[in-house]
Amino acid sequence: MQIKKPELLEALEIVKPGLANKEIIEQTTSFAFVKGRVITYNDSISISHPVKDLNIEGAIEATYLYKFLGKVKADDINIELKDNEILLKTGRAKAGLTLQTEIRLPLEEVTGRKKWKDLPSNFNKFLSFAMPSCSKDMSRPVITCVHVNQSGVIEASDSYRMTYCDLKEEVPVDTFLLPASSAVDVVKLNPIKVAKSNGWIHFSNEVGSEISCRIFNDDTYPDTSKILNMTGDRLILPQIIDEVLERAMVFSKRDHLLDEIITITIQNMVLEVSAKSSTGWFKEKVNMKYSEDPIIFSITPFLLKGILSETRECFINKERTKLKFEGEGWQYVTMLRK
Repeated sequence: MQIKKPELLEALEIVKPGLANKEIIEQTTSFAFVKGRVITYNDSISISHPVKDLNIEGAIEATYLYKFLGKVKADDINIELKDNEILLKTGRAKAGLTLQTEIRLPLEEVTGRKKWKDLPSNFNKFLSFAMPSCSKDMSRPVITCVHVNQSGVIEASDSYRMTYCDLKEEVPVDTFLLPASSAVDVVKLNPIKVAKSNGWIHFSNEVGSEISCRIFNDDTYPDTSKILNMTGDRLILPQIIDEVLERAMVFSKRDHLLDEIITITIQNMVLEVSAKSSTGWFKEKVNMKYSEDPIIFSITPFLLKGILSETRECFINKERTKLKFEGEGWQYVTMLRK
């Protein structure tokens, strides 16, 4: 059979986040090909995507297949099945990879029939707004998750910062807690539909990609109304902060999106944006009309970028302990550093 390398490589790239770093469960470091789809599964998430014209059933170790395709220049690849091996031929190059014809992954948890329902149009945007506010403290697993309420509220808080979003319509499945680490991969797929099963939440997008995520079954999410309930003085961040943020983001890059941080310091009529990586650092100052007590806070840069796309207005409470941004359907509150 002949396949288009760009299409196969794109499919592998989509499902790659579902691979495990180590094979604790058998085949979790492999691409599984089942009924015209490629699937990955690591016990926390599973991602699948359709693959056109690839009639293979079985599991292939991910590393060699992905790297080989990335090094091939030709767009067309010939694939043959021989015993327990697939042969890939392109030009003068040939490669053979072991094909495990028996799928041992527990895919029945994620591949059953689903009752897909439409997501609210702003779900993806608000999920991306909320996930940076989750905690990393696994001793309190509930606050490491985004709380998606059936009433249409998406919220997250680590007790120091809080995001609250109102979809203005109900979510078409029961309330669930989605781990922030899984939310990152959900947002990448830009889903339009959702379904729920025992212990899992499932999303699909316009091109047929699906992601299934384990969820927490815990109804005791903390009351966040006290964090949100604040008034204060109005501040307007300078227009040029958008450009400064772009430069700072070069130095805030991390392996994991939610680990990226920049720091904003406002004092003595100056706003400073700073970021630090393992190999460098960045600072830039711009003028700003503010001369009262210093304001210092840290924030995930892609969240600040999203906020600034809607507003540069924020509010600081009289005690100078909290800062608040708000826009249509969302609020973000962060505690200030001393």
